[in-house]
Amino acid sequence: MTSAISNYRNAHAKGDTPVLILSEAEVKACIDLRRLLDVLADGFQALSGGKVVNPARPQLDIPQAGYSLAMPAWMAGMHLTVKIVNVFEGNIARGIPSHLATIHLFDPQTGLPVCVMDGTYITAVRTSGSAVLSVRELARRDVKVATVVGAGVQAGQHLRLLPLVRDFAEILIVSKEFADAQALAALHPGVVAVSDIEAAVRSSDVVCLATHSFEPVISAQWVRPGTHVSSVGVAPPGGELPVELVGKAS
Repeated sequence: MTSAISNYRNAHAKGDTPVLILSEAEVKACIDLRRLLDVLADGFQALSGGKVVNPARPQLDIPQAGYSLAMPAWMAGMHLTVKIVNVFEGNIARGIPSHLATIHLFDPQTGLPVCVMDGTYITAVRTSGSAVLSVRELARRDVKVATVVGAGVQAGQHLRLLPLVRDFAEILIVSKEFADAQALAALHPGVVAVSDIEAAVRSSDVVCLATHSFEPVISAQWVRPGTHVSSVGVAPPGGELPVELVGKAS
């Protein structure tokens, strides 16, 4: 009987625990993009220093549809965090994002849920933010021209973040479909859509690849020495980045 009462009280207490729910709009309102880059830098340093516990992510495949990834992580002084990302490429034809996510925070001492938030925007801006952080830390200080290859969500976030890390004289965008590049450029004053990807890459000091391509979208021969190249598109066993370019990198 005592055990039953104890279990009831514990269940009742758990039921009374407030859980913060944040929509995508509320998440966007909480994120300062300049601060985001600083926090990402701190996070990468903590990861490199062995301070972050982040086991391999399991993948659940849904035949003919997509897949789901679970990404748990924790470090001292922080909440236990699990992000769930669902990748369904067919969503693009439905007019919804191909990558959908939620992020769940738990008290690291009790395991009680603390917050559930939309993770789709965070996933997009964190991914592009990592690439742009590499521009901030590694690209030459005198860079003038940047080219973004792609016209999807990641490309759009690159266009928002790049001006925060360098004073570019020109930012170009190129895509497989020129109309897509034009449409995205129209949302970002000063960004120019171009159709000749080779000419754009050859003229650039920074090249950011942001596509879903299963094969290289640029040639290593187009990239001038000293150019900073980043890539966020993952499509194993191939991908958007030429393998020979990696071998030439310094």
